[in-house]
Amino acid sequence: MAAAPPFGTTQLHAESSDALHTATLEFLATDDPGVIAAQMLRAACGVVAADGASIWIPKGESIECRGATGKSRDGLAGMSIAASSAGYSLDGEADCAVLAADVIVDGRLTAVLRVTRSLSTGGDFRAAEHDALRRLSETAGAAMSSATRLSTTRRQASETARDLELITEMSREITSTLDLDRVLRSVVNLASKALTFDRGAVALYEHGACDIRAVAGADGVDADDPALQDLAVRAAWAAGVGQSFYLSERTDPGSDAEVMFVQIFGGDLERDSAMSALYLPLKDEEGIVGILLFESSRPDFASQRERELANILANQATVAVRNARLYHQVPLADAIGAIKARREAFFEIPRRKRILLAGIAAVVIAGLTLIRWPLRVDGSAPVFRPLVQADIRPAVDGVIDRVFVREGMIVERGAPMIHIRDDERRARRDAALASVAAAERSAAIAATRGDAAEERLQRLRIDVLRRQASLLDEEIRSSLVRAPVTGVVLTPRPEERVGSHASAGDLLAIVGRTDSLEVEFGVDERDITRVKPGDEVRMRVSAMPQHTFSGHVSSVAPLASGDNGSVSFLVRGAVANPQGLLRPGMNGFARVLTEPASVAGRLFRDPARAIRLWWWRLWS
Repeated sequence: MAAAPPFGTTQLHAESSDALHTATLEFLATDDPGVIAAQMLRAACGVVAADGASIWIPKGESIECRGATGKSRDGLAGMSIAASSAGYSLDGEADCAVLAADVIVDGRLTAVLRVTRSLSTGGDFRAAEHDALRRLSETAGAAMSSATRLSTTRRQASETARDLELITEMSREITSTLDLDRVLRSVVNLASKALTFDRGAVALYEHGACDIRAVAGADGVDADDPALQDLAVRAAWAAGVGQSFYLSERTDPGSDAEVMFVQIFGGDLERDSAMSALYLPLKDEEGIVGILLFESSRPDFASQRERELANILANQATVAVRNARLYHQVPLADAIGAIKARREAFFEIPRRKRILLAGIAAVVIAGLTLIRWPLRVDGSAPVFRPLVQADIRPAVDGVIDRVFVREGMIVERGAPMIHIRDDERRARRDAALASVAAAERSAAIAATRGDAAEERLQRLRIDVLRRQASLLDEEIRSSLVRAPVTGVVLTPRPEERVGSHASAGDLLAIVGRTDSLEVEFGVDERDITRVKPGDEVRMRVSAMPQHTFSGHVSSVAPLASGDNGSVSFLVRGAVANPQGLLRPGMNGFARVLTEPASVAGRLFRDPARAIRLWWWRLWS
């Protein structure tokens, strides 16, 4: 006859089963692993008759309490213990029964569920309670695993939806126009939505050479830019390979192709601060039409997904470039028809009148287009400064005892300017020379006595003393500071430095040449593209409005400056000043004589610019 179950066991099983069933339904109602963990913690005391429950998370070789409920709440939060100690009593739990169960998610220990109750009131945990807590942890682990997979699936689905939306946008933007330059700009700028890079460009490939036609973030392309020329060479190499090429890290190339690429272009990549790069040929069955390329200062800048998106963009770009080229090769039937109709109307006019009108039109057109003279571009706030100037700095420390120049004095290169007191150095030099003589006598005496060791010691001492004397001689010579260049003393009142102490490297005076000055002025952004090095600059100053000075542009700043919505670029030029009429710091007026332009070009320059901008804003 089977033994009767202990008193209360049947009730325990029923309550535990109900609590486990309720917890399972709660687990299935959420897809957040964190919420499942909190629900498991709350359900633990119902599944087994426990006074408190806590959840522990693996942290290295130990586990750390991240949450507790019931009587376990106080003192456990943040505690760390060994994983093997989870089933045993901790400090303060001497009169407690302890039960622990592992929560396994995808074969990995994710958490430990731990429950306690007083031995005096509830007794030790029974086998049925062990089994109930184990089933609760297994159910929670399975729910967490499903929630994690569901979350991953949703995230991947969201990324796929974003990718499809981006591909659709790319296709719409690229195919919305048949203008080749606009297509190329759209391609390289849309790429920034698919991947993050520092430099992106698209080049057209023809007859073994690449021509950079669009750069990400730039409205135009400077064909003379050395960086873009190097980029075009790398693009041509990638076109020769004929397939997409990804350099993951310049300093640690992986494949043979990467090693070869780094061997050829490693220096250029380092100079351009490129650590990784992606080169995508624009290729179809007819051949390669161009190269889409991206470079970044970060290693491995593009993930597999980003490279796949870039490949899709390259395929779309290939079709768009082909269509744009074909469009420009098709005759414009409507335009030809309109020209033909006007031609027929013109020939209906009497012959004499046609000849007169044609002659007048020819004269007007010739006057508007053939008469050309340099276009003058105004420069704002010109400032003059010495073209060549040098700082006067002493090489030794000391007190200044003489100054040989004054402000405005013309000095020749090598002329003495300032003298540093050298009495102490001379005394030390003389003492060193005297010590040399004494050491030579001692060496001679040692030689006569046959004391080789003493003689060698004295000879070494002589060498050291002579070197000291030589260094002191050099410092004495450096005490006289000379002009490094021929020019004018620009420092106010240099003679007042007499008696002051100067450290090596201190700025004592400035000498600059004023027979040639540098002029610096601003040019508005609308005109800066016309200004080039070598253009003539004409200037007048307020002090001599009747005199025109001439010079030439030496450089144009690549970076804009300005405020309040006005943008300008600094232009520098060199101006001859043989008579010394111009002086540094003068303000005046400047104009740059740029390339010749016709009357038509001058009249329609600003309206044409406004119309182009309006059209771009309307259709872009």
